[in-house]
Amino acid sequence: MKNFKDEFFKLLKLLREGTPFAFARFSDGEVTVLKNKRLVLSEKYFIQEDVYGSNAVGAPIPYMEEERKDFDPTRHAFYHHQLVEAYKYQKLNYYKGIPGTNEWGRASFDYCIDLYGSNDHEHLTFANALINGNYDLFMKSMLPEIAQKRIILVCNENASLDNFPLNVVKDFRIGTNCLVNNYSLIEEMKEYIKANDIKDHTFLFSAASLSNLLIYALYKEFDNNQYIDIGSALSPLLGLKGWRGTRVYLRCYWEGERNPIITQEDSWG
Repeated sequence: MKNFKDEFFKLLKLLREGTPFAFARFSDGEVTVLKNKRLVLSEKYFIQEDVYGSNAVGAPIPYMEEERKDFDPTRHAFYHHQLVEAYKYQKLNYYKGIPGTNEWGRASFDYCIDLYGSNDHEHLTFANALINGNYDLFMKSMLPEIAQKRIILVCNENASLDNFPLNVVKDFRIGTNCLVNNYSLIEEMKEYIKANDIKDHTFLFSAASLSNLLIYALYKEFDNNQYIDIGSALSPLLGLKGWRGTRVYLRCYWEGERNPIITQEDSWG
């Protein structure tokens, strides 16, 4: 049995001690791709597996450009296989976050456990380990630690670093539907690491499902850095706007919205 807070502090300890590790989030969108099901987040509608709707449930604005994606199993089999490979890969300190049993229901959790194909769950954790009920901890405990690191950032092309409070020594940009459109970034980043002998850096990824493939490929070959999938956790500090329509936990923290998600602690098993 895993504890939501304990899993956060496990990652924080690795970060604080400078231990090389990787944390990749396989959340609801990634689970849909793992299942090889249709996923569309567009300006006017969404499709997730067999669910069709108008924008996000309860979203006050449409999916903005940095939030949009389109995975079609009939055209994107390669990316499905790569994501499955990234999920099932096992290595010391390579952590994969999956949905808790109280987030998307028992079915998604059980699917991830079954797909993993191993009884060793030491390197499985919560996809939401840095957000929701742990977001206040992330901002107050983990972000100050990250601020002491040399950062290599992967973020949206519309993000601004003008007021970003971290020491970004290099940034790589992605666009819309980056899993498909920016896959070549993997080789670009590998070449950068090799050419500059990058060691003891902290990589932050805010690149949807491409984050998972980047983290897998880079940690597999260059395991002397730290690789953290931050999702949308720092979107407000990057000057992005899409989070206001789709990330309730961010609206709670940054805009004072009242919602129990800001204290939600996911359950395991």
